[in-house]
Amino acid sequence: MKKLRFLYYFMAISLLAGCGNDNNEADSDGGIIADFSFTVDANDASKFIFTNLSQGATSYRWDFGDLNFYCEKESPTYRYTKVGGEIKVTLTAMNDSGQEAYITKTITAPVVLNVDIAIDGNFADWAEVPVVYDESASGANTMQKIKIWGGGNYVNFYIEGNPSMKMEVVDMYINADGNSSTGLISWQWPTSSGADFLVEGAFLNNYWGDLYKHNNPSGGWGWDYINSADSFITSSGVVNVNAQTTALEFRIAKSKLGSLGSYIGIAISELNEGWAGVADFPKVTGTSSFVIYELPNQAVTLCE
Repeated sequence: MKKLRFLYYFMAISLLAGCGNDNNEADSDGGIIADFSFTVDANDASKFIFTNLSQGATSYRWDFGDLNFYCEKESPTYRYTKVGGEIKVTLTAMNDSGQEAYITKTITAPVVLNVDIAIDGNFADWAEVPVVYDESASGANTMQKIKIWGGGNYVNFYIEGNPSMKMEVVDMYINADGNSSTGLISWQWPTSSGADFLVEGAFLNNYWGDLYKHNNPSGGWGWDYINSADSFITSSGVVNVNAQTTALEFRIAKSKLGSLGSYIGIAISELNEGWAGVADFPKVTGTSSFVIYELPNQAVTLCE
């Protein structure tokens, strides 16, 4: 009986020891040691390079902690586009005899913004989107703040202004390819412009408007007509939020903006119905530039 009790005790301890861990220490079982290290890509904080340090294994299975899929590469690269924050990554190392060991480590990826913008004049869905550019401190411009969200198939814009913001006529310049040396080199925003597209009209009040593509290789004025506004843009029109604030939201289909770069730039000239200048956003100075927005990288690196 004593021998039986000793055997039961030994088996219980063995089971408690297990074959995996989540405290960042290398794990071993049956001659297998499961371990890995990781680094963050210097140019993309959401991209991780995993280095397999396992020993005694012939195959591997990675769980990247985002409920996406398993990866069976030995030392993969992976980009997080669906989740961020603290993420548990698990590597399971296996040999030809069916033995395996695993290890779990915690990484920290950039927080992924998941918002669903509806162009309906209700701006509550913009609450989590950060302000990209803000001129409200001066109070002088009709347009004062802008938010941009470029996830999915559209680039969405939210512009907040004072009660003088009417948007009766608008010239909106868009640098779509992320290259400020191509497209229209604007005298108004000399530091960074390169507008590949011009949207002109009263589209922000849902009346009329047109989309043009730049056609002058020397960077001067020159445009080809592409579409009328109702075929590529959806707008809420200007909404009175309160006595001090007006706002509007609109979106443009990415498919209308050619080959997008890693960022887009935008600048707007507001005019009245007589085409007289009202305001420029950003405000025009000797060193003014387009508002720059880095598009979210939505390409998942699938077990690269």
